Amino acid sequence: MQTDPPARNFILFSVGHGLSSIGSWAQKTGVGWLTWELTHSVAWVGTIAMADLIAALWVAPLAGAVADRSNPYRLFCLTQALTLLLALVLCAATATGAITIHGLLLFAVAESTLQGFNQPVRMLINGLLAPRERLSQAIAANSIAVAVARSVGPAAAGLAMYFGPVALVFALNALSFLAILGVIVHLRRWLDRPPLARGAALAGDVVEGFRYVLRTPEIAAVIFLALAFSLLARPFSELFPAFAGEVFGGGPEILSMLMSAQGLGALLGALLMLRGRDSQALARSVLVTGLGLAASLLAFTATPSLQVALPAMVAAGLFHVICNIAMQSLCQLQSAPALRGRVVALYGLIFRTGPAVGAFLITQAAHWAALSALVAGCALAYGALLIATLPATRRAGLHAAARVEE
Repeated sequence: MQTDPPARNFILFSVGHGLSSIGSWAQKTGVGWLTWELTHSVAWVGTIAMADLIAALWVAPLAGAVADRSNPYRLFCLTQALTLLLALVLCAATATGAITIHGLLLFAVAESTLQGFNQPVRMLINGLLAPRERLSQAIAANSIAVAVARSVGPAAAGLAMYFGPVALVFALNALSFLAILGVIVHLRRWLDRPPLARGAALAGDVVEGFRYVLRTPEIAAVIFLALAFSLLARPFSELFPAFAGEVFGGGPEILSMLMSAQGLGALLGALLMLRGRDSQALARSVLVTGLGLAASLLAFTATPSLQVALPAMVAAGLFHVICNIAMQSLCQLQSAPALRGRVVALYGLIFRTGPAVGAFLITQAAHWAALSALVAGCALAYGALLIATLPATRRAGLHAAARVEE
């Protein structure tokens, strides 16, 4: 009988994933700059950025079913190896001058597709490496790694492009994959297992995943809250450029301050979640931090004073990360093992695309109302939904606790 993995394994996985993510964020920065060099077109920069969203919309439902039907070790290695190969191809095409903007768009769609298939199995690996009662700690450790990577990656890309060509960034990204692949090979004994789901048809498995969420009230409640969170509360960081210019009357320096404040809060929130929490505490965290996020956004939008806005943004960053970790943990803890990949894939799709959609809708409505008023209204609506779903969220915590005890 296989023993439970040591607690250090999810820390090791987070370190490997963090190192690989530094390369990924560096490459994202390099692709953005290469797009500008090739076209000097803002429209093309936006088009390349949208490739990630477009790929996510069609990949995520399939990716969850594929994760449930696959050996997690083999699927993770396959998607990472193919993404590494793609980075090498981009590096070679860029270094030789063969890259075109249409080729770069094709690359962006292909890379986003592979990442889409990798995301649910990566989320499942946290559950395989951590005991159920420590799942939130594993997700928090991964969140810290990603938060650090989001800061270090673009800075590393800037240094690489200062001292060499943009192709160097893509080469460094390919090299960074060796860290996570080495860690996964080391952890193989806990990840190399047969799939739990064996559906007759992939399309049927996709449909069954949606049906499972809809007929399981506790999971449906958390997914609904994740949707409300992503559309109403989470888009604040996508709107930072508009706040920096329109509300605070500044430029890049104000934008940098807002992003740094949010990043500091996010890091503090992830560090706080390294302390273990049971399922009922996770459900309480969703409600308390969700209301805290709504209150922070109301404070942020109440005044054009940075003395108020920056502390409010630190609080918002802290609350939003804790809320996300708690919701993601509840989704995994409540799900049947054979359907867990499809549940976390749906959660990942919402969390990945919801903020972009929410930010787009808010900016469109800004033709008729002030930006601060719109964000404040969304925060109030989110808080009201949290209070309305209080009983369902409490049941979600009790249901998850019962599963842990099984």
